Amino acid sequence: MEERQEVVYTGAIPQCPHCEKPTKRTGGIGGVTLVYYPPVYDENGENINPDRNTRTSQYHCHECDKDYVVAGNDHDGYKYC
Repeated sequence: MEERQEVVYTGAIPQCPHCEKPTKRTGGIGGVTLVYYPPVYDENGENINPDRNTRTSQYHCHECDKDYVVAGNDHDGYKYC
């Protein structure tokens, strides 16, 4: 199974994995899984049960005219799908 590539950002927006450069792009459909992760804090006050809901966003690159999808979460990171 092929390892998915980590997202490369231009500012706060994922750059196109096809062009591999910052380009004009359009954000589109997105979604989030809905699982409740109650915060659980250890003795140091660190949350050991972080939110792992998956956020998915689709983009369209105006440079190469291709679509791409990014999925992941703030704790585990985001990857191209």
